Amino acid sequence: MNKQLILGTAGHIDHGKSSLVRALTGVDPDRLPEEKKRGITIELGFAKMQLGDMTFGIVDVPGHERFVRTMVSGATGIDLVILVIAADAGVMPQTREHLDICELLGIRSGMTVITKTDLIDDEDWLELVKEDVASTLEGTFLEESPIISVSSHTGQGLDELKKTIQKMAPTVKTKERRSLARLPIDRVFEQKGFGPVITGTLHSGTLQEGDQIALLPDGLSGRVRGLQAHGESIEKAVAGQRTAVNIQGIDLTDIHRGQVLIHSEQMEPTLEIDGFARLLSHLPSPIKQRASLLIHTGTVQIPCKIWLYDGDLLEPGESSYVRIRLDKPTVLLPGDRFILRGFQRFEGYGTTIGGGQVIDPKPLQARLRNPYLRERLEILSGDDYQAALSLLVNESKVAGITLEDLRKRTGFSKKILEQVTSKLLSQGAIVRYEKEPPRYIHQETLQDLAQQFTERLGQYHKDFPMEEWTPRDSFREVLSIQSNKLYTLLLQRMSKDNAIVVEQDRVRLFNHKVRLHASQAELEKSLRALYKEAHLTPPRARELPEMLQSDTEDITSLLSLLVERGQLVRVVEDLYFDMEILQGLKQEVEAFLLEKKEMSPQDFKQMTGASRKFTIPVAEYLDKQHFTIRSGNVRKLHPKRLKQIEEG
Repeated sequence: MNKQLILGTAGHIDHGKSSLVRALTGVDPDRLPEEKKRGITIELGFAKMQLGDMTFGIVDVPGHERFVRTMVSGATGIDLVILVIAADAGVMPQTREHLDICELLGIRSGMTVITKTDLIDDEDWLELVKEDVASTLEGTFLEESPIISVSSHTGQGLDELKKTIQKMAPTVKTKERRSLARLPIDRVFEQKGFGPVITGTLHSGTLQEGDQIALLPDGLSGRVRGLQAHGESIEKAVAGQRTAVNIQGIDLTDIHRGQVLIHSEQMEPTLEIDGFARLLSHLPSPIKQRASLLIHTGTVQIPCKIWLYDGDLLEPGESSYVRIRLDKPTVLLPGDRFILRGFQRFEGYGTTIGGGQVIDPKPLQARLRNPYLRERLEILSGDDYQAALSLLVNESKVAGITLEDLRKRTGFSKKILEQVTSKLLSQGAIVRYEKEPPRYIHQETLQDLAQQFTERLGQYHKDFPMEEWTPRDSFREVLSIQSNKLYTLLLQRMSKDNAIVVEQDRVRLFNHKVRLHASQAELEKSLRALYKEAHLTPPRARELPEMLQSDTEDITSLLSLLVERGQLVRVVEDLYFDMEILQGLKQEVEAFLLEKKEMSPQDFKQMTGASRKFTIPVAEYLDKQHFTIRSGNVRKLHPKRLKQIEEG
């Protein structure tokens, strides 16, 4: 496969960056009339270079200190950098600042090119410049990299530079194509007859014609109408390519640098991040808690405030976990690099003070001195994907979390997420309780829910000692469980662990049994005997306290207990019947209807030997049980009961 890399320039203004690009490619990266008139680079410039089977998209950045924001926009996405230093000027402030920015952005491959050698006749001077360059590069990622002298005017050293680029390129790690597609926009224009076109370096993932896309943080939706790379139409763009995207469905006036093109609904903007930041060592003083700074990330620059996890000061050269609150939303994922700049220019360097990496784009809202916050940042910033995902699932608590939510938090591809969650599932660390879309809950959350359920059910048994069961769904709302599948899973696991017993729509603790005091046990016997003797003409429940000379609360509780045990049947509010007697009546009714087909009220009255105040409630109860059905003034066997009889 043809390897695609982004080769970028860096360095002070007027050190020959654009001339070098023009000498390497034949393309003038300065396209604006003002750039040609003033002889300086103001906007990002682009070109293409082919070396063997490797394609390089070249990004030329401005060197003036007033255009550092534009420089950072171009440097974002660079794989291989050329630090350009003019032989007649040597190391200058933006040389150092650009070098710092490249290092803070995580660029780890590159070379240094000393340009304009044709202007230097004195070899000793050139050697002094090289020594100065070598001294500047000490301790940086370019310390051991090649230093090549060239003249863009005469062509001296260009072949050596190309060979060096070609030699270094295979060692450069390519960008992740399997993660979410993200393209920070660095340029917008309109192509006549086609509509809006945006350009940028595809930071990760892939894009294809027809893809539904969104521009964040504005939330604009559209479609990819066409793609180009280096002026040629392509069907698919891959991570690491300089890409032009023709967008359909979004007005040109709504598109601007700083937006991020993504696949629809795959990311969310954020106003706050947790990260790891490092201050540059040359700063004259530390930064304080709640310092106001500028953060550069992707192609956007945003005012922000920074909070320190460790102490109230961050000294030059030191690092710390930080929380950064942005003045306006942008799109960030773990691992994204950022640059921090102040408002004061440091002699010989510029205004860049440090930078770092995003760890969590949706941090927990808690006091920064909370030890857990530091622990979680260490896990999230590590290389153990299983530990990181396990933590995020655990923090979702009873609400659970979907694969799509995890993608938005991590930026991982669906394939990677499925692999990691599969391992966590096999280890029992997490549990899936929804299939479409897959939703997960942590094992610790399930255990916590089980403990809460046990405690609440135990308290219920304590408060109502003569009730053997409680309704199955009694505690679902108080446990904040929205998903019926999760609630069912919880009950199944607790039942399997012999913590509870579930019977249809009721539940009790496994070891719970109603234990009656001597007086209550005697009263229970009296109740059972009373209802058996009463046959089909039992007293109303409200009459029992006087009849039995007992407490109303005790009688009510015992009636509920006898119903739970299946010894009594509650027909209406305060009318109960002995279960065996009622079952016997149902058998008589069924035999009568199988023979006679229908039963009149008088037939039923004769069968029960009871008055209307008993027969009417019982008849209506049998109807509700789908045992009989009323037809006019008579009753018949219900079709459901007939079907049961036919099926044996």
